[in-house]
Amino acid sequence: QVSEGPHILQLATRERAWIFQLHDLACREIAAELLAVPGLIKAGFGLGDDRKRIVIKLGVEPAGVLELNTVFRDRGYRKDMGVKGAVAVLFNRRYIKSKKAATSNWANPRLTPAQLVYAANDAWAAIRVYDGLGLE
Repeated sequence: QVSEGPHILQLATRERAWIFQLHDLACREIAAELLAVPGLIKAGFGLGDDRKRIVIKLGVEPAGVLELNTVFRDRGYRKDMGVKGAVAVLFNRRYIKSKKAATSNWANPRLTPAQLVYAANDAWAAIRVYDGLGLE
């Protein structure tokens, strides 16, 4: 089965997170506008596939994208680093992600509270890692 994702785009600042459901045309427009802003840094993990799919789905080339795994590689970490590993390395904390939420249906027109929390936490954790790496 071919994925028609991404189904959501999650973005965060230090104070707030936004979850855009991309089946909604208004959300798509706003998400595309935000992704195109070059001065707005979009940092995260595993963004390569998402980037390609976003170009196809939203018709925009994301600007200002920073793959945090690359930053870890540049700093000498040999293994691929995801958000859980990064939180452990930088903050000596365990970042628990719900497998149930991770594997749930993100194409649903109405996300569950657990999905919203999962997506928001993922976006917020990426900005915390960004700060923890001293990239401000």
